Amino acid sequence: MKKIVMIIENFDLAILDVKKLNISKLSKVEKNIKIAKDYLFQLRLEMRNMESISTRDEVHFFKKQKPYIHGKLFFYLELNDFLINCPETGISKQRIYINEQITKLKVKKAEVSEFAKYCRLNATKNDQMYFLREDPQLDLFMHKNLEDPEFSTSHDSLASQIVTFNLLMKFYSNELDLLNPKNGNVVLEEVKPPLEWKGSNTDLIETIYGLDAKGAVGESGPENIKKMVKFSEMAFGINLGNYQKTFWEIKSRNKDHTKFLDSVSVALNDKIRLGHK
Repeated sequence: MKKIVMIIENFDLAILDVKKLNISKLSKVEKNIKIAKDYLFQLRLEMRNMESISTRDEVHFFKKQKPYIHGKLFFYLELNDFLINCPETGISKQRIYINEQITKLKVKKAEVSEFAKYCRLNATKNDQMYFLREDPQLDLFMHKNLEDPEFSTSHDSLASQIVTFNLLMKFYSNELDLLNPKNGNVVLEEVKPPLEWKGSNTDLIETIYGLDAKGAVGESGPENIKKMVKFSEMAFGINLGNYQKTFWEIKSRNKDHTKFLDSVSVALNDKIRLGHK
């Protein structure tokens, strides 16, 4: 079983390498899905090539080791859907969406509560019935995976789902914490109704890049710009879309690269000159 342990350790290292990449969350999740599928296949090949395996090791594999990777695969698939469907802007909308997902998750957990309790308490009474491939009572269980009997037991897929449920619940809780206005990571509580931005999206992006270039807000750089974009979207209730492409278009202007900021300067000087409040 040393090879199994090594496969799981290499899986963890591969996931850690993805975490360090400077790419979008969605891109990371997509890579994690591929990694989980690849390493799950490695586990299957190892089990197929194994000449013999003790009852104890087989139970441990289908109760703990396979669900460790299989459950994370389910989790990354769910996370992929979450990132695609969760509202991009509007704290209240995001909270509502996350709470809806938590409600759905609780319903699913309730349906398998007894088995979840069995796993949580690390019970062993029914292990040989749940986690051996050739148990005579296997056909009695609705969870039996008939598509791959060499790599499935009556309950290993369900054990994987329990892993997924726990990971999802932790993820949703963390996301709600990040949206909590009392959390230091949130710099703005959603304004109801949001402030109205009367300029164009390009004008606002020009302003954001100008503030970043000046070093007036945070530490200048791509991550800082990303934060300011998100802040502005929350404040004004808008979606700035592909702001990097818009900035490239600003750079491509033949002249007046800072025409909005220049117009702001003119307007402010006029206001000061005329003595308006």
